[in-house]
Amino acid sequence: MKLIDPNITTNELPILPRRFDANIATTVIFINEDTSLSTTVTPSAIGYSSNDLILSIEVPLFTEGQRYFFKVMQLNDLIYKDTALVTEFNNVNYTINPAEFVIDTDTDSDIIPVYE
Repeated sequence: MKLIDPNITTNELPILPRRFDANIATTVIFINEDTSLSTTVTPSAIGYSSNDLILSIEVPLFTEGQRYFFKVMQLNDLIYKDTALVTEFNNVNYTINPAEFVIDTDTDSDIIPVYE
């Protein structure tokens, strides 16, 4: 899942594409998970960092809390797909369901034997 900050004009999306040809135009298609409306964006810049391809995306008017499925295309070839969450929160450990799967260690009396 990628995070998009609605307060900045250009967001950087690091991706690890299936393949990439610098001579072919690249587009990113965002599909809103609630409304199914799609928005096509052309990256303003494409760079590299380690093994990642960095797409500089000028996102349109996305609002806080929206989720998008997005795919990165070159002509008719899908080179990457993922989900994006629009949020001002910039922590890379952000989760959309915090504390949903919590084990209460105070009442957990299961003994786990270890055999050697």
